[in-house]
Amino acid sequence: MKKLILVICCIGFANLSYAQNDVLCEALVNYSPNGRNLEITDAEWFEERSLPEGFNGPGIDLPPHCHVEGVIDRRIGVNDVEYGIRFALNLPANWNGRFLFQGGGGLNGSVAEPLGAQGTGGNPGLLQGFAVVSNDTGHQAQGPFDASFFDDQEATLNFYYKANPKVTEISKQIINAYYDEDIAYSYFVGCSTGGREGMLMTQRYPDYFDGVVSGAPAMRTSASNLGIRWVGVQLNQAADRDDNGLPLAGPMLTETERQLLINSLMARCDGLDGAQDGLLFNTQACDFDPRQIACGNGDFGSSCLPPAKAEAIHMAMQGPTDSRGVQVYPGFQYDPGMDDQGFIGGILNSSNNPPEGPGSTGVLEFDVDGAVIEASRQHLVMGESTSVMMSSFADGGGKQIFYHGAADPWFSINETIRYYNEMAEFNGGLELVSNWSRMFPVPGMAHCAGGDETLDSFDMLSAIVDWVENDEAPEQVIVTGTSMPGVSRPLCPWPSYPQYDGSGEINDAENFSCQEPQ
Repeated sequence: MKKLILVICCIGFANLSYAQNDVLCEALVNYSPNGRNLEITDAEWFEERSLPEGFNGPGIDLPPHCHVEGVIDRRIGVNDVEYGIRFALNLPANWNGRFLFQGGGGLNGSVAEPLGAQGTGGNPGLLQGFAVVSNDTGHQAQGPFDASFFDDQEATLNFYYKANPKVTEISKQIINAYYDEDIAYSYFVGCSTGGREGMLMTQRYPDYFDGVVSGAPAMRTSASNLGIRWVGVQLNQAADRDDNGLPLAGPMLTETERQLLINSLMARCDGLDGAQDGLLFNTQACDFDPRQIACGNGDFGSSCLPPAKAEAIHMAMQGPTDSRGVQVYPGFQYDPGMDDQGFIGGILNSSNNPPEGPGSTGVLEFDVDGAVIEASRQHLVMGESTSVMMSSFADGGGKQIFYHGAADPWFSINETIRYYNEMAEFNGGLELVSNWSRMFPVPGMAHCAGGDETLDSFDMLSAIVDWVENDEAPEQVIVTGTSMPGVSRPLCPWPSYPQYDGSGEINDAENFSCQEPQ
Protein backbone atom coordinates (compact mmCIF):
# COMPACT_ATOMS: atom_id res chain seq x y z
CA MET A 1 0.00 0.00 0.00
CA LYS A 2 1.14 3.50 -0.75
CA LYS A 3 2.11 5.96 1.90
CA LEU A 4 -0.39 8.78 2.29
CA ILE A 5 1.84 11.35 0.62
CA LEU A 6 2.18 9.17 -2.48
CA VAL A 7 -1.56 8.66 -2.75
CA ILE A 8 -2.15 12.39 -2.52
CA CYS A 9 0.36 13.17 -5.23
CA CYS A 10 -0.94 10.55 -7.62
CA ILE A 11 -4.71 10.56 -7.19
CA GLY A 12 -4.99 13.55 -9.50
CA PHE A 13 -4.01 11.31 -12.39
CA ALA A 14 -6.70 8.72 -11.71
CA ASN A 15 -9.30 10.28 -13.99
CA LEU A 16 -7.02 11.13 -16.90
CA SER A 17 -7.59 9.51 -20.29
CA TYR A 18 -4.49 7.87 -21.74
CA ALA A 19 -4.60 7.73 -25.54
CA GLN A 20 -2.06 4.91 -25.74
CA ASN A 21 -1.35 3.59 -29.22
CA ASP A 22 -0.04 0.45 -30.81
CA VAL A 23 3.55 1.73 -30.85
CA LEU A 24 3.70 2.15 -27.07
CA CYS A 25 1.88 -1.14 -26.55
CA GLU A 26 3.99 -3.25 -28.90
CA ALA A 27 7.15 -1.79 -27.39
CA LEU A 28 6.34 -3.77 -24.24
CA VAL A 29 7.57 -6.97 -25.91
CA ASN A 30 11.05 -5.65 -25.15
CA TYR A 31 10.25 -4.86 -21.52
CA SER A 32 12.74 -6.58 -19.23
CA PRO A 33 12.93 -5.50 -15.58
CA ASN A 34 16.21 -6.00 -13.77
CA GLY A 35 16.58 -9.25 -11.88
CA ARG A 36 13.46 -10.85 -13.31
CA ASN A 37 13.15 -13.97 -15.45
CA LEU A 38 10.39 -12.48 -17.59
CA GLU A 39 9.39 -13.00 -21.22
CA ILE A 40 6.72 -10.80 -22.80
CA THR A 41 5.35 -13.12 -25.48
CA ASP A 42 2.74 -10.77 -26.92
CA ALA A 43 1.74 -7.11 -26.68
CA GLU A 44 -1.04 -5.95 -28.97
CA TRP A 45 -3.12 -2.78 -29.15
CA PHE A 46 -6.87 -3.08 -29.74
CA GLU A 47 -9.02 -0.13 -30.70
CA GLU A 48 -11.97 -2.54 -30.79
CA ARG A 49 -12.22 -6.06 -29.40
CA SER A 50 -15.19 -8.26 -28.60
CA LEU A 51 -15.33 -11.45 -26.59
CA PRO A 52 -17.85 -14.12 -27.62
CA GLU A 53 -20.44 -15.56 -25.30
CA GLY A 54 -18.95 -18.44 -23.34
CA PHE A 55 -17.42 -19.33 -19.99
CA ASN A 56 -16.87 -15.66 -19.13
CA GLY A 57 -20.58 -15.03 -19.56
CA PRO A 58 -22.42 -13.05 -22.24
CA GLY A 59 -20.53 -11.51 -25.14
CA ILE A 60 -18.82 -8.25 -24.26
CA ASP A 61 -17.28 -5.34 -26.17
CA LEU A 62 -14.01 -4.18 -24.64
CA PRO A 63 -12.75 -0.61 -24.54
CA PRO A 64 -9.53 0.35 -26.36
CA HIS A 65 -6.69 -1.38 -24.56
CA CYS A 66 -3.24 -2.90 -24.73
CA HIS A 67 -3.29 -6.68 -24.21
CA VAL A 68 -0.04 -8.12 -22.82
CA GLU A 69 0.87 -11.78 -22.32
CA GLY A 70 4.00 -13.12 -20.69
CA VAL A 71 5.74 -15.91 -18.77
CA ILE A 72 7.64 -15.60 -15.50
CA ASP A 73 10.31 -18.17 -14.56
CA ARG A 74 9.94 -20.51 -17.53
CA ARG A 75 11.71 -23.83 -16.81
CA ILE A 76 11.66 -27.60 -17.32
CA GLY A 77 10.46 -29.46 -14.25
CA VAL A 78 9.62 -32.97 -13.09
CA ASN A 79 8.82 -35.47 -15.87
CA ASP A 80 10.30 -33.02 -18.42
CA VAL A 81 7.20 -30.84 -18.19
CA GLU A 82 7.58 -27.16 -19.07
CA TYR A 83 6.47 -24.86 -16.30
CA GLY A 84 6.19 -21.10 -15.99
CA ILE A 85 3.81 -18.53 -14.54
CA ARG A 86 1.78 -17.39 -17.53
CA PHE A 87 -0.17 -14.17 -17.19
CA ALA A 88 -2.27 -11.71 -19.18
CA LEU A 89 -2.59 -7.99 -18.49
CA ASN A 90 -5.13 -5.61 -20.00
CA LEU A 91 -4.15 -1.93 -19.98
CA PRO A 92 -7.12 0.31 -20.89
CA ALA A 93 -6.75 3.66 -22.63
CA ASN A 94 -9.13 5.19 -20.10
CA TRP A 95 -7.00 4.03 -17.15
CA ASN A 96 -8.40 5.22 -13.81
CA GLY A 97 -5.11 4.90 -11.96
CA ARG A 98 -6.08 1.62 -10.31
CA PHE A 99 -4.70 -1.94 -10.51
CA LEU A 100 -6.99 -4.98 -10.16
CA PHE A 101 -5.75 -8.54 -9.66
CA GLN A 102 -8.26 -11.14 -10.88
CA GLY A 103 -8.17 -14.27 -8.71
CA GLY A 104 -8.21 -17.78 -10.14
CA GLY A 105 -10.45 -20.82 -9.79
CA GLY A 106 -10.30 -24.58 -9.28
CA LEU A 107 -6.69 -25.74 -9.50
CA ASN A 108 -5.99 -22.91 -11.95
CA GLY A 109 -3.74 -23.98 -14.84
CA SER A 110 -5.11 -21.58 -17.47
CA VAL A 111 -5.02 -17.84 -18.04
CA ALA A 112 -8.52 -16.38 -18.04
CA GLU A 113 -9.18 -13.13 -19.87
CA PRO A 114 -8.37 -10.34 -17.38
CA LEU A 115 -11.71 -8.56 -17.17
CA GLY A 116 -12.15 -8.16 -13.42
CA ALA A 117 -15.78 -9.25 -13.65
CA GLN A 118 -16.23 -11.17 -10.39
CA GLY A 119 -18.39 -9.41 -7.82
CA THR A 120 -18.98 -6.29 -9.92
CA GLY A 121 -22.71 -6.59 -10.55
CA GLY A 122 -22.18 -6.98 -14.29
CA ASN A 123 -19.77 -4.05 -14.74
CA PRO A 124 -16.27 -5.57 -15.16
CA GLY A 125 -13.32 -3.65 -13.79
CA LEU A 126 -11.67 -3.35 -17.20
CA LEU A 127 -14.68 -1.44 -18.52
CA GLN A 128 -14.41 0.89 -15.52
CA GLY A 129 -10.81 1.72 -16.34
CA PHE A 130 -8.89 -0.67 -14.09
CA ALA A 131 -5.69 -2.26 -15.38
CA VAL A 132 -6.47 -5.96 -14.82
CA VAL A 133 -4.19 -9.02 -14.59
CA SER A 134 -4.84 -12.77 -14.41
CA ASN A 135 -2.53 -15.78 -14.35
CA ASP A 136 -2.35 -19.60 -14.25
CA THR A 137 -0.27 -19.74 -10.99
CA GLY A 138 2.57 -21.57 -12.69
CA HIS A 139 1.27 -24.60 -14.60
CA GLN A 140 -0.83 -25.54 -17.60
CA ALA A 141 -3.76 -27.89 -16.96
CA GLN A 142 -5.95 -30.13 -19.09
CA GLY A 143 -9.00 -29.22 -17.03
CA PRO A 144 -10.05 -27.24 -13.94
CA PHE A 145 -9.08 -30.04 -11.55
CA ASP A 146 -5.97 -31.44 -13.26
CA ALA A 147 -3.67 -32.11 -10.29
CA SER A 148 -0.67 -33.54 -12.19
CA PHE A 149 1.42 -30.45 -11.42
CA PHE A 150 1.62 -31.54 -7.78
CA ASP A 151 4.46 -33.85 -8.87
CA ASP A 152 6.66 -30.74 -9.13
CA GLN A 153 7.60 -28.93 -5.91
CA GLU A 154 8.04 -25.45 -7.38
CA ALA A 155 4.79 -25.74 -9.35
CA THR A 156 3.03 -26.79 -6.15
CA LEU A 157 4.44 -23.85 -4.19
CA ASN A 158 3.58 -21.45 -6.99
CA PHE A 159 -0.03 -22.63 -6.96
CA TYR A 160 -0.36 -22.40 -3.20
CA TYR A 161 1.19 -18.98 -2.64
CA LYS A 162 4.31 -17.98 -4.61
CA ALA A 163 2.93 -17.11 -8.07
CA ASN A 164 0.51 -14.32 -7.22
CA PRO A 165 2.99 -12.00 -5.48
CA LYS A 166 5.40 -12.48 -8.40
CA VAL A 167 2.67 -11.57 -10.88
CA THR A 168 1.67 -8.60 -8.73
CA GLU A 169 5.19 -7.22 -8.68
CA ILE A 170 5.72 -7.66 -12.43
CA SER A 171 2.30 -6.24 -13.30
CA LYS A 172 2.84 -3.12 -11.23
CA GLN A 173 6.18 -2.50 -12.93
CA ILE A 174 4.67 -2.93 -16.41
CA ILE A 175 1.73 -0.65 -15.56
CA ASN A 176 4.00 2.07 -14.20
CA ALA A 177 6.25 1.84 -17.27
CA TYR A 178 3.39 1.85 -19.77
CA TYR A 179 1.47 4.80 -18.34
CA ASP A 180 4.56 6.55 -16.98
CA GLU A 181 2.63 7.12 -13.77
CA ASP A 182 2.45 5.40 -10.40
CA ILE A 183 -0.54 3.25 -9.48
CA ALA A 184 -2.81 5.11 -7.08
CA TYR A 185 -4.59 2.06 -5.57
CA SER A 186 -4.31 -1.71 -5.88
CA TYR A 187 -7.16 -4.22 -5.45
CA PHE A 188 -7.62 -7.99 -5.46
CA VAL A 189 -10.97 -9.66 -6.19
CA GLY A 190 -11.49 -13.41 -6.39
CA CYS A 191 -13.87 -16.21 -5.53
CA SER A 192 -13.30 -19.85 -4.53
CA THR A 193 -9.59 -20.46 -5.20
CA GLY A 194 -9.42 -16.74 -5.94
CA GLY A 195 -10.99 -16.04 -2.55
CA ARG A 196 -8.29 -18.13 -0.87
CA GLU A 197 -5.64 -16.32 -2.91
CA GLY A 198 -6.94 -12.96 -1.76
CA MET A 199 -6.80 -14.06 1.87
CA LEU A 200 -3.23 -15.27 1.43
CA MET A 201 -2.21 -11.87 0.07
CA THR A 202 -3.59 -10.10 3.15
CA GLN A 203 -1.93 -12.64 5.44
CA ARG A 204 1.51 -13.03 3.80
CA TYR A 205 1.92 -9.87 1.71
CA PRO A 206 -0.06 -7.28 3.69
CA ASP A 207 1.31 -4.22 1.84
CA TYR A 208 0.64 -5.40 -1.74
CA PHE A 209 -3.06 -4.46 -1.94
CA ASP A 210 -5.14 -1.64 -0.52
CA GLY A 211 -8.38 -3.61 -0.75
CA VAL A 212 -9.19 -7.31 -1.08
CA VAL A 213 -12.51 -9.03 -1.81
CA SER A 214 -12.62 -12.77 -1.05
CA GLY A 215 -15.70 -14.70 -2.11
CA ALA A 216 -16.47 -18.26 -0.95
CA PRO A 217 -12.79 -18.87 -0.15
CA ALA A 218 -11.50 -22.40 -0.75
CA MET A 219 -10.02 -22.73 2.73
CA ARG A 220 -8.80 -26.01 4.22
CA THR A 221 -9.66 -28.00 1.11
CA SER A 222 -8.68 -31.30 2.71
CA ALA A 223 -11.27 -30.70 5.42
CA SER A 224 -13.90 -29.34 3.02
CA ASN A 225 -13.59 -32.41 0.79
CA LEU A 226 -14.10 -34.52 3.88
CA GLY A 227 -17.16 -32.42 4.70
CA ILE A 228 -18.65 -33.19 1.28
CA ARG A 229 -17.89 -36.89 1.66
CA TRP A 230 -19.46 -36.87 5.12
CA VAL A 231 -22.74 -35.65 3.66
CA GLY A 232 -22.82 -38.49 1.14
CA VAL A 233 -21.95 -41.08 3.74
CA GLN A 234 -24.68 -39.92 6.12
CA LEU A 235 -27.34 -39.79 3.39
CA ASN A 236 -26.35 -43.31 2.37
CA GLN A 237 -27.61 -44.59 5.70
CA ALA A 238 -31.18 -44.02 4.51
CA ALA A 239 -30.74 -44.61 0.77
CA ASP A 240 -32.46 -47.39 -1.14
CA ARG A 241 -30.27 -50.48 -1.65
CA ASP A 242 -29.41 -52.68 -4.59
CA ASP A 243 -29.38 -56.48 -4.55
CA ASN A 244 -25.95 -56.43 -2.89
CA GLY A 245 -27.09 -54.15 -0.11
CA LEU A 246 -25.19 -51.12 -1.45
CA PRO A 247 -26.80 -47.66 -1.62
CA LEU A 248 -28.25 -46.71 -4.99
CA ALA A 249 -26.94 -43.62 -6.72
CA GLY A 250 -29.38 -40.77 -7.05
CA PRO A 251 -31.37 -38.48 -4.74
CA MET A 252 -32.26 -40.00 -1.41
CA LEU A 253 -35.53 -38.07 -1.16
CA THR A 254 -38.56 -38.52 -3.37
CA GLU A 255 -40.00 -35.39 -4.96
CA THR A 256 -42.79 -35.35 -2.37
CA GLU A 257 -40.28 -35.67 0.49
CA ARG A 258 -38.08 -32.98 -1.02
CA GLN A 259 -40.99 -30.54 -1.18
CA LEU A 260 -41.96 -31.40 2.39
CA LEU A 261 -38.44 -30.72 3.65
CA ILE A 262 -38.10 -27.34 1.95
CA ASN A 263 -41.66 -26.24 2.75
CA SER A 264 -41.18 -27.15 6.42
CA LEU A 265 -37.91 -25.22 6.58
CA MET A 266 -39.51 -22.14 5.04
CA ALA A 267 -42.60 -22.36 7.25
CA ARG A 268 -40.38 -22.29 10.33
CA CYS A 269 -37.70 -19.78 9.30
CA ASP A 270 -38.69 -17.70 6.25
CA GLY A 271 -40.56 -15.06 8.22
CA LEU A 272 -37.84 -14.50 10.84
CA ASP A 273 -36.63 -11.46 8.89
CA GLY A 274 -40.16 -10.06 8.66
CA ALA A 275 -40.71 -11.11 5.04
CA GLN A 276 -42.13 -14.32 3.61
CA ASP A 277 -40.08 -14.12 0.42
CA GLY A 278 -38.22 -17.39 -0.06
CA LEU A 279 -34.95 -15.94 1.30
CA LEU A 280 -33.57 -16.90 4.70
CA PHE A 281 -31.65 -13.93 6.09
CA ASN A 282 -32.08 -14.33 9.87
CA THR A 283 -30.35 -17.70 9.96
CA GLN A 284 -29.11 -17.30 13.53
CA ALA A 285 -32.69 -17.46 14.76
CA CYS A 286 -33.57 -20.45 12.57
CA ASP A 287 -33.85 -23.62 14.69
CA PHE A 288 -35.08 -25.98 11.98
CA ASP A 289 -34.35 -29.67 12.50
CA PRO A 290 -35.59 -32.26 9.96
CA ARG A 291 -36.34 -34.62 12.84
CA GLN A 292 -39.18 -32.24 13.73
CA ILE A 293 -41.07 -33.61 10.71
CA ALA A 294 -40.18 -37.28 11.20
CA CYS A 295 -43.08 -39.71 11.13
CA GLY A 296 -44.23 -41.13 14.43
CA ASN A 297 -45.48 -44.64 15.07
CA GLY A 298 -48.17 -45.44 12.54
CA ASP A 299 -47.69 -42.18 10.61
CA PHE A 300 -47.17 -42.27 6.87
CA GLY A 301 -47.84 -40.24 3.75
CA SER A 302 -46.76 -36.81 2.49
CA SER A 303 -46.98 -35.00 5.83
CA CYS A 304 -43.84 -36.46 7.42
CA LEU A 305 -40.42 -37.89 6.61
CA PRO A 306 -39.39 -41.48 7.31
CA PRO A 307 -37.38 -41.30 10.56
CA ALA A 308 -34.27 -42.78 8.96
CA LYS A 309 -34.27 -40.07 6.27
CA ALA A 310 -34.88 -37.28 8.79
CA GLU A 311 -31.98 -38.54 10.92
CA ALA A 312 -29.71 -38.90 7.87
CA ILE A 313 -30.34 -35.30 6.80
CA HIS A 314 -29.78 -34.05 10.33
CA MET A 315 -26.45 -35.88 10.60
CA ALA A 316 -25.37 -34.81 7.11
CA MET A 317 -25.89 -31.12 7.86
CA GLN A 318 -24.00 -31.29 11.17
CA GLY A 319 -20.64 -31.75 9.47
CA PRO A 320 -17.92 -34.30 10.25
CA THR A 321 -16.57 -34.94 13.71
CA ASP A 322 -13.67 -37.19 14.60
CA SER A 323 -13.78 -40.16 16.95
CA ARG A 324 -13.32 -37.80 19.92
CA GLY A 325 -16.28 -35.66 18.88
CA VAL A 326 -14.11 -32.77 17.64
CA GLN A 327 -15.61 -30.85 14.72
CA VAL A 328 -13.37 -31.41 11.69
CA TYR A 329 -15.32 -29.15 9.33
CA PRO A 330 -18.42 -27.02 9.98
CA GLY A 331 -21.79 -28.27 8.90
CA PHE A 332 -23.72 -26.82 6.00
CA GLN A 333 -26.42 -24.22 6.51
CA TYR A 334 -30.12 -24.95 6.27
CA ASP A 335 -31.19 -22.96 3.23
CA PRO A 336 -33.78 -23.76 0.53
CA GLY A 337 -30.86 -23.96 -1.92
CA MET A 338 -29.55 -27.06 -0.14
CA ASP A 339 -31.70 -29.11 -2.53
CA ASP A 340 -31.25 -27.01 -5.69
CA GLN A 341 -31.64 -28.90 -8.96
CA GLY A 342 -29.23 -26.83 -11.09
CA PHE A 343 -25.84 -27.64 -12.63
CA ILE A 344 -23.97 -27.71 -9.32
CA GLY A 345 -26.95 -28.73 -7.24
CA GLY A 346 -27.51 -28.24 -3.54
CA ILE A 347 -25.52 -30.10 -0.92
CA LEU A 348 -28.30 -32.71 -0.56
CA ASN A 349 -28.61 -33.20 -4.30
CA SER A 350 -25.26 -32.42 -5.87
CA SER A 351 -23.63 -34.46 -8.62
CA ASN A 352 -20.87 -31.93 -9.33
CA ASN A 353 -18.95 -31.65 -6.08
CA PRO A 354 -15.24 -31.91 -6.94
CA PRO A 355 -13.38 -34.01 -6.24
CA GLU A 356 -15.77 -36.21 -4.30
CA GLY A 357 -18.38 -36.73 -7.00
CA PRO A 358 -22.07 -37.47 -6.44
CA GLY A 359 -23.16 -36.91 -2.88
CA SER A 360 -25.27 -40.08 -2.63
CA THR A 361 -22.66 -42.67 -3.65
CA GLY A 362 -20.03 -44.48 -1.61
CA VAL A 363 -20.39 -46.29 1.67
CA LEU A 364 -19.34 -45.73 5.25
CA GLU A 365 -15.91 -47.33 5.12
CA PHE A 366 -13.48 -44.67 6.30
CA ASP A 367 -12.39 -43.39 9.68
CA VAL A 368 -12.56 -39.62 9.97
CA ASP A 369 -9.43 -39.41 12.10
CA GLY A 370 -7.44 -41.38 9.53
CA ALA A 371 -8.70 -39.26 6.64
CA VAL A 372 -7.73 -36.02 8.36
CA ILE A 373 -4.30 -37.32 9.35
CA GLU A 374 -3.66 -38.41 5.77
CA ALA A 375 -4.71 -35.02 4.47
CA SER A 376 -2.59 -33.19 7.05
CA ARG A 377 0.61 -34.41 5.39
CA GLN A 378 0.19 -31.60 2.86
CA HIS A 379 -0.42 -28.84 5.39
CA LEU A 380 3.15 -27.54 5.36
CA VAL A 381 3.01 -26.74 1.64
CA MET A 382 -0.66 -26.10 1.16
CA GLY A 383 -0.49 -22.38 1.72
CA GLU A 384 -3.59 -22.67 3.87
CA SER A 385 -5.31 -19.31 4.27
CA THR A 386 -6.09 -19.81 7.96
CA SER A 387 -3.79 -17.25 9.61
CA VAL A 388 -5.68 -14.73 11.72
CA MET A 389 -2.73 -12.41 12.41
CA MET A 390 -3.69 -9.31 10.42
CA SER A 391 -2.13 -6.39 12.29
CA SER A 392 0.17 -5.25 9.47
CA PHE A 393 -2.63 -5.28 6.90
CA ALA A 394 -5.00 -3.42 9.21
CA ASP A 395 -2.42 -0.91 10.47
CA GLY A 396 -1.38 -0.19 6.88
CA GLY A 397 -4.93 0.91 6.03
CA GLY A 398 -5.97 -2.26 4.20
CA LYS A 399 -9.65 -3.09 3.79
CA GLN A 400 -11.13 -6.58 3.32
CA ILE A 401 -14.55 -7.88 2.29
CA PHE A 402 -15.78 -11.48 2.40
CA TYR A 403 -18.95 -12.84 0.82
CA HIS A 404 -20.31 -16.38 0.71
CA GLY A 405 -23.46 -18.08 -0.55
CA ALA A 406 -25.55 -19.80 2.10
CA ALA A 407 -26.33 -22.65 -0.34
CA ASP A 408 -22.72 -23.22 -1.42
CA PRO A 409 -22.32 -27.04 -1.67
CA TRP A 410 -18.52 -26.98 -2.15
CA PHE A 411 -17.42 -24.82 0.79
CA SER A 412 -19.73 -24.25 3.72
CA ILE A 413 -20.57 -20.65 4.54
CA ASN A 414 -20.16 -21.68 8.17
CA GLU A 415 -16.44 -22.20 7.51
CA THR A 416 -16.04 -18.59 6.37
CA ILE A 417 -18.09 -17.40 9.36
CA ARG A 418 -15.90 -19.54 11.64
CA TYR A 419 -12.73 -17.99 10.23
CA TYR A 420 -14.13 -14.47 10.35
CA ASN A 421 -15.18 -14.82 13.99
CA GLU A 422 -11.78 -16.26 14.97
CA MET A 423 -9.96 -13.55 13.06
CA ALA A 424 -12.09 -10.86 14.70
CA GLU A 425 -11.49 -12.26 18.19
CA PHE A 426 -7.73 -12.43 17.63
CA ASN A 427 -7.55 -8.84 16.36
CA GLY A 428 -9.43 -7.07 19.11
CA GLY A 429 -13.05 -8.05 18.64
CA LEU A 430 -15.74 -7.66 16.00
CA GLU A 431 -16.42 -3.98 16.68
CA LEU A 432 -12.77 -3.05 16.10
CA VAL A 433 -12.24 -5.38 13.15
CA SER A 434 -15.36 -4.12 11.39
CA ASN A 435 -13.41 -0.92 10.77
CA TRP A 436 -11.34 -2.80 8.17
CA SER A 437 -12.98 -6.18 7.48
CA ARG A 438 -16.61 -7.20 6.87
CA MET A 439 -18.36 -10.39 5.79
CA PHE A 440 -21.61 -10.59 3.75
CA PRO A 441 -23.75 -13.78 3.66
CA VAL A 442 -25.83 -14.29 0.50
CA PRO A 443 -28.99 -16.43 1.00
CA GLY A 444 -29.78 -19.04 -1.65
CA MET A 445 -26.54 -18.50 -3.57
CA ALA A 446 -24.51 -21.50 -4.64
CA HIS A 447 -20.74 -21.45 -5.20
CA CYS A 448 -19.73 -17.86 -6.10
CA ALA A 449 -22.96 -17.32 -8.07
CA GLY A 450 -26.15 -19.03 -9.18
CA GLY A 451 -28.94 -20.86 -7.44
CA ASP A 452 -32.51 -21.85 -8.23
CA GLU A 453 -33.89 -18.86 -6.31
CA THR A 454 -31.39 -16.29 -5.15
CA LEU A 455 -30.13 -12.73 -5.42
CA ASP A 456 -26.53 -13.09 -6.58
CA SER A 457 -25.66 -9.89 -8.46
CA PHE A 458 -23.81 -7.36 -6.32
CA ASP A 459 -20.99 -4.85 -6.68
CA MET A 460 -18.33 -5.62 -4.10
CA LEU A 461 -15.64 -3.89 -6.18
CA SER A 462 -17.28 -0.48 -5.80
CA ALA A 463 -17.83 -1.23 -2.12
CA ILE A 464 -14.14 -1.91 -1.48
CA VAL A 465 -13.07 1.11 -3.58
CA ASP A 466 -15.36 3.45 -1.62
CA TRP A 467 -14.07 2.01 1.64
CA VAL A 468 -10.39 2.34 0.71
CA GLU A 469 -10.50 5.69 -1.05
CA ASN A 470 -13.35 7.52 0.65
CA ASP A 471 -13.39 5.83 4.07
CA GLU A 472 -17.02 4.86 3.43
CA ALA A 473 -17.45 1.49 5.11
CA PRO A 474 -20.07 -0.75 3.42
CA GLU A 475 -23.02 -0.62 5.81
CA GLN A 476 -24.95 -2.59 3.19
CA VAL A 477 -24.53 -3.81 -0.40
CA ILE A 478 -27.58 -3.90 -2.68
CA VAL A 479 -28.17 -7.26 -4.37
CA THR A 480 -30.46 -8.38 -7.20
CA GLY A 481 -30.66 -11.54 -9.32
CA THR A 482 -31.96 -12.92 -12.60
CA SER A 483 -33.74 -15.79 -10.81
CA MET A 484 -35.82 -13.27 -8.84
CA PRO A 485 -36.60 -10.41 -11.26
CA GLY A 486 -37.81 -7.19 -9.72
CA VAL A 487 -36.52 -8.07 -6.24
CA SER A 488 -33.72 -6.27 -4.40
CA ARG A 489 -32.34 -6.60 -0.90
CA PRO A 490 -29.52 -5.15 1.13
CA LEU A 491 -26.75 -7.55 2.07
CA CYS A 492 -25.73 -6.75 5.64
CA PRO A 493 -22.34 -7.21 7.32
CA TRP A 494 -22.22 -10.22 9.60
CA PRO A 495 -23.72 -10.77 12.11
CA SER A 496 -26.49 -8.31 11.15
CA TYR A 497 -29.19 -9.21 8.65
CA PRO A 498 -31.84 -7.28 6.63
CA GLN A 499 -35.12 -6.98 8.51
CA TYR A 500 -38.28 -5.85 6.74
CA ASP A 501 -39.40 -2.50 8.13
CA GLY A 502 -43.04 -3.60 8.11
CA SER A 503 -44.35 -1.28 5.41
CA GLY A 504 -43.65 -0.48 1.78
CA GLU A 505 -43.01 -2.69 -1.23
CA ILE A 506 -41.62 -5.98 0.02
CA ASN A 507 -39.52 -6.44 -3.12
CA ASP A 508 -37.65 -3.16 -2.62
CA ALA A 509 -34.37 -3.04 -0.67
CA GLU A 510 -35.27 0.44 0.59
CA ASN A 511 -37.80 -1.10 2.95
CA PHE A 512 -35.26 -3.29 4.77
CA SER A 513 -32.79 -2.27 7.47
CA CYS A 514 -29.73 -4.07 8.78
CA GLN A 515 -30.46 -5.35 12.27
CA GLU A 516 -28.41 -7.16 14.87
CA PRO A 517 -29.72 -10.63 15.81
CA GLN A 518 -31.57 -10.92 19.09
